[in-house]
Amino acid sequence: MSEDQQSLKAEVRQACLCQRTSLGEKERKRKSGIIQQKLMDLQEFKLAQTVMLFLNFREEVETTAMAEATLACKKKLVLPRCAPNSILLPIEVHDLIQDIEPGTYGIREPKLTLGVVEPSEIDLIIVPGSGFDLQGNRLGYGGGYYDRFFMLLNPLTPRIALGFECQVIPQVPVGKHDALMTMLITENGVYNFNS
Repeated sequence: MSEDQQSLKAEVRQACLCQRTSLGEKERKRKSGIIQQKLMDLQEFKLAQTVMLFLNFREEVETTAMAEATLACKKKLVLPRCAPNSILLPIEVHDLIQDIEPGTYGIREPKLTLGVVEPSEIDLIIVPGSGFDLQGNRLGYGGGYYDRFFMLLNPLTPRIALGFECQVIPQVPVGKHDALMTMLITENGVYNFNS
């Protein structure tokens, strides 16, 4: 990726994150609840046996209740752990208190002592991002962790991004390694890109 493209991505990322920060905690909680309900109503979620989710960090859509609901539905819950070389380890979690510790960047991550799941077993992956557009593009945080991980999944596994409507922009700057999302869920709706 060219330096110009990297600097454009960094600029757009910063603008999207500023929008997200401006929501405030009360509004973020309210909108996160709406997003959670939209996710749980999806056929893709209902049918999935193994769901990979993320535990929210900073001002991301709150996902702790989604993780609890996934376990309550007797689904296999998989959470990512950052490993060296921008690798994500998909680890199965049974308990959101005992199985979690502060990991890279202070993000809540599953303990390494738990079992790593084969990426091809994942039926649904739910991911964060800093910005999104309505063509299915997602702007991550710059580490490339998820884009590398998507290549290990079954190509038919739905990739659902969660974000707030204020993070949706007309066009996300993309590189050749950036994977398209299947769906984006915001408080305003479910955008389906599976055409």
